[in-house]
Amino acid sequence: MGHNVIRILRSGIVATAMLGLTGSVAFAADSDAGLRAFRQGDYNAAIRVWKADSDKGDKNAQYNLGFLYMNGVGVNKDLDEAIRLFQLAAGQGHPQAEYRLGVIREKGWGSAPNYGEAQRWYQMAADAGDPEAAESLAQLYEEGYGQEPDLKRAVQRYRQASDQGLAEAQYRLAMLLEHGQGTTRDEAEAVKWYTASAEQGNAQAQQRLGEMYVSGKGVPQDMKKGYLWLTLATKQNLRSAEKQRDQVLKDKKLTFDEVSTLEATAVRWKPKLAAAKNPAIIQ
Repeated sequence: MGHNVIRILRSGIVATAMLGLTGSVAFAADSDAGLRAFRQGDYNAAIRVWKADSDKGDKNAQYNLGFLYMNGVGVNKDLDEAIRLFQLAAGQGHPQAEYRLGVIREKGWGSAPNYGEAQRWYQMAADAGDPEAAESLAQLYEEGYGQEPDLKRAVQRYRQASDQGLAEAQYRLAMLLEHGQGTTRDEAEAVKWYTASAEQGNAQAQQRLGEMYVSGKGVPQDMKKGYLWLTLATKQNLRSAEKQRDQVLKDKKLTFDEVSTLEATAVRWKPKLAAAKNPAIIQ
């Protein structure tokens, strides 16, 4: 379904950190010298500031420094040191540090996977409001790692993450709603969450939303919207979406001018950006 890839990307691999250097990292106000130095690519200065602040007990500095050690950015990669720093921050109730510890336990980095420990950290972070932890917790419930699947709890946690704008959680919630798994079947609400996810660029959500508009399932039939969403999914190399879009053309459901207009709209289309969550840390 594509969710495993997104979970890995959110786990803090080097690619995530490097993307941050080009604009995907949230920074605090300019008074935070560490984040300002990091933004400018001066890792040595950022590390000096964060080490000093970390020694003083600053939980955001502990988290940021742990993130660098986890990814080997500006320092040699050191998972043990990253875990130590995340634990210091988590001991002060830092939700993102708790989430990272959950990721490390789930993935088995440095030791065998421990789903019970991962769930404990995710639960703490999710209860403190962290959306990524809520999504990861929901996936543990849905997939049943180390326990029986619990789709009702999965729906609850996907909803928490969805309300905070996570596109993958919105897609997963929509699927459960559409099929009535762990909750009452509600195709109209499924369309709502497919739309929210699709608008952020989730290709699977775009495809399913296009299918629903073409078929009129959960929403009044609208061939134009269906064709547009299938086209957007096709642009992300979903071959099954391409076949469905081409079938709309073969069935002659749209005029030549309508198709031309929709293709031009697809070229101009841009995804909505999710809001940054904690401006004092590397995201």
